[in-house]
Amino acid sequence: MNTSRDQIFCKIAIQQGLWSEAEATLFLNQYISEGSPGRFGDWASQQGAVPPAMATRIDAAIEKKMGPPKPRPSTASQGSTSGRKAKKGRSSRRKRKGSGGLGIDFEKNPVQTSIYLSCAVIAIGMVFYVVYQFQKTDPVRESVVTQESPEDKAKKEAQAKAAAEVLAAQKPDFSEEELRGMDNVINQAVADARQFLRDGKLAKGIQRLETVRNDLGGDDLPEAQKTRIDGQITELNQIRVDTYNDLLSEYREALSNSNSEDAADLLDEIEMNCGSEFRARAEKEGA
Repeated sequence: MNTSRDQIFCKIAIQQGLWSEAEATLFLNQYISEGSPGRFGDWASQQGAVPPAMATRIDAAIEKKMGPPKPRPSTASQGSTSGRKAKKGRSSRRKRKGSGGLGIDFEKNPVQTSIYLSCAVIAIGMVFYVVYQFQKTDPVRESVVTQESPEDKAKKEAQAKAAAEVLAAQKPDFSEEELRGMDNVINQAVADARQFLRDGKLAKGIQRLETVRNDLGGDDLPEAQKTRIDGQITELNQIRVDTYNDLLSEYREALSNSNSEDAADLLDEIEMNCGSEFRARAEKEGA
């Protein structure tokens, strides 16, 4: 997969108004996480992120500019062979070196060799001492474990087995087609939420994502899909809080200037962007 071609596809889609930059990044990351199956344009059209005709037109423009993608040369066998030769060469050199690199030579360096051996003896002694200390405390732990009766142990094992069976029964198995359908629904919900954000109706976008999350199974969603949609909801909620703080500051300024008309407009804007609960909160905090 040629990443630069996929990035060019995303740039063209953004220029054509098909995606925002955040959506392009989202689709590209999802494509990479699935192992880059086929051309990015074909994958995007299969997900419903772009019309098939538009995907074909963009890919044709990229090929006209860059040429068809070049197949990756298969050099794995050559690389592994050369790697084995290199390892074999290094291993042979290490065998030839022997212990000369450590300076252990009784005839040429008797003092240095004695120091090395003394350090080794001390290190071995410390290891035996640590092992002895651990062995002293082991009987205590063993005595605690042996106090548990066989009946209690069997009961705990039965309870653990029953809990595992319940969890396995509760966790649904999804087919590839079902997972692909979930991804398509999530992609569309994310695109809708981003459009609501651009239209100044962020609260509706967040509500749309939360509704889709519940409809798809809520906490029982597959981990990948749940993590993805929860991440989008968290990001948009943070944008909502930041937007509210900015509008609240302007609302307080309008109140301090006794500009009731501007204050009313700002309350309407807070409700549209952040929701009715944020409007009530602004009325309380601004007073």
